[in-house]
Amino acid sequence: MYLRALILFMVLLIFLPGRPMKREMTNEKLILLIDDEPSILDATKTGLLDRGFNVKTVEGPEAAIQVIRSLKPSIVVSDLVMPGTNGFELFQQVRQQKDLSSIPFIFLTGVDDYYARKFGKEIGGAAYITKPVDLDELEHLLNEKLKDSSTP
Repeated sequence: MYLRALILFMVLLIFLPGRPMKREMTNEKLILLIDDEPSILDATKTGLLDRGFNVKTVEGPEAAIQVIRSLKPSIVVSDLVMPGTNGFELFQQVRQQKDLSSIPFIFLTGVDDYYARKFGKEIGGAAYITKPVDLDELEHLLNEKLKDSSTP
């Protein structure tokens, strides 16, 4: 199922009329994508780069906490279901670090479950969206959350 969605996503990304193939980076704020599926990371990163975002990726949650500490991204987009530490646990680990606790998290996941969405909101997640990735929705959320996080 994910393979079909990924192929469709890539076809739409390449052939979607009216969209420039590559935009200049219009937003210098760093977005960190975290997922254990390299194909999802690559496709999402490509789509966001083409929309002018500054994007870095990290494969899996174990390396993510170190990358978050070193890069201090403006926002994190994280999968939920990953081996070892899940996205909610990663979020809570980041929240325990005083200098990282204000970084917004968007949960991007294949888990379309009412209770998971509710829990994500209750623990302080900025948003919760499901795969396959809707780049228009993700772009809108990123712009909204990045704007919100820059206002005092």
